[in-house]
Amino acid sequence: MPMKLILLFAIFFTLTIPSLSINADTFKVITYTGGNPPYTIIKNGEITGIFKDLFSELEKQTGHEFILTPLPVARALKEFDLGNIDIEPGVNEKWRQHTEVTGLFTIPYEFSTEVLVYKPKNRIRINKVEDLYGKSIGIVRGYSYPQFDGAFAQGSIKKIENVSEFNLLKQILLDRLKHVFIGYRTILYYQQQEPKYNTIEIGDVVSQVEVKLRVHPNKSHLLPKLNKALETMLEQGKIKAIYDKYR
Repeated sequence: MPMKLILLFAIFFTLTIPSLSINADTFKVITYTGGNPPYTIIKNGEITGIFKDLFSELEKQTGHEFILTPLPVARALKEFDLGNIDIEPGVNEKWRQHTEVTGLFTIPYEFSTEVLVYKPKNRIRINKVEDLYGKSIGIVRGYSYPQFDGAFAQGSIKKIENVSEFNLLKQILLDRLKHVFIGYRTILYYQQQEPKYNTIEIGDVVSQVEVKLRVHPNKSHLLPKLNKALETMLEQGKIKAIYDKYR
């Protein structure tokens, strides 16, 4: 190969390789300690689940690295406010309207359905918020249910908080709680994994909203790239395939 061509190739790679590394950034993503399967499944210190698969695909689409960072929900929200966490997956802006830093939101990519669960002996129906007046409802600390937040704040419905869905379900099994708000996919996951959870009945829907990625404002430059990646993944059926994997 002529020396001139060799020099041209050398210049090309010298200019190209650094530019690729400069464009690839690392971002911290919230995952909740204890997990909220099937979104985050933590076994023997290893993280799997919907969010792991989602961000593995986003890494391919964007060229960036996303580090899943397990934290308790309340602590995770505080770390986001402080700018120590860059992305929170699977949320809706209505859930974060009272936070210090609301954040920026991507396009919606799926739906979240939350349901009331209980043992059959504690079955109730919900047609309106008032149907739960005077009752105690278990929820994960840091989770928000806008339709019920006013009643929680006034004490019309007593809110019993715990650190995870897993602990709330344990309280149901032990009759320490009668009613719990939980993700529909989450209760189905537990029922598929262990027969004991089949003693818990799934009741009425308490919330159904679109979910998005919540991005800290100091990472606003990432938003267009995430939106483009999510659009591509939706068009190619990749997000549906990820969610279907954990049905």
